[in-house]
Amino acid sequence: MKRSVRAFFHDPVAVGALAVLLAIILFCAIYPFAAPYAYWEVNTAERHQMPSAAHPFGTDYMGRDLLVRMAWGGRVTLSVAFLTGLIAAAAGTVAGIACGYAGGLVDSVGMRVMDAISSVPGLLLAIVFDYLLGMGHGNFLFGIAIAGIPPFARIVRAAVLEIGGSSYVAASRALGAGPLYIIKEHVIHNVMPLAAVQATTSVADALTTCTILGYIGVGISPPRPEWGLLFDMGRKQLRSMPHLSLIPALTITLCIICLYLVGNGIRDSLSAEGGAHGR
Repeated sequence: MKRSVRAFFHDPVAVGALAVLLAIILFCAIYPFAAPYAYWEVNTAERHQMPSAAHPFGTDYMGRDLLVRMAWGGRVTLSVAFLTGLIAAAAGTVAGIACGYAGGLVDSVGMRVMDAISSVPGLLLAIVFDYLLGMGHGNFLFGIAIAGIPPFARIVRAAVLEIGGSSYVAASRALGAGPLYIIKEHVIHNVMPLAAVQATTSVADALTTCTILGYIGVGISPPRPEWGLLFDMGRKQLRSMPHLSLIPALTITLCIICLYLVGNGIRDSLSAEGGAHGR
């Protein structure tokens, strides 16, 4: 693991992407408390302002500062993306370990459930959960999280099946080790890096879905901003004030690219460790 960490931090692209992503997260976490404006603050005298010293990202059709609304919107969008990724990772890892280690009927039924979930588009699941549990309060995140479980379950299950047939697990069983000990000492330790790689993809997919939901009006209710909603509101003035939609769109795109680059860095660092062990 230490070799993997060193390999990751020797990858300038992955480290740069991680730095950019952390900078965006820190900005969204800190700036709202230092901003001179509130995200709901209306000032009709400053409607449709272009970027300036007073309003670095300009203002919208109600005179609200776009920079502070981007920060608050990032708190919502990124929180949903990372929370759904965490839920999917936890549930998918547990399901994959259970199916891979138990085998038999548990494995067969569990994988069919994963196939059934995969057959339903994540966007549709999010809309259904938001409708059933109450729209406008973020309940769509449950649908996004559930849609993200099958990839984790399949990856972890495959790793568990491989680990289960290894000589060190056979030796542990011969020495009287029980299932819980084997899972704790051998399985979890080996599958967590794989889950970490998948987690970056899961968060990126959740960020995309959350943005689409905000764009089509299914998500957090206004006046609370969200990046997809900000993009949609700016799109209506794309010709006259393109920055109102370009800033949210470019920020979302940058976050997604950074997540994939971080995931690639984690994957490459794990491959380097595996190659080193192979030699």
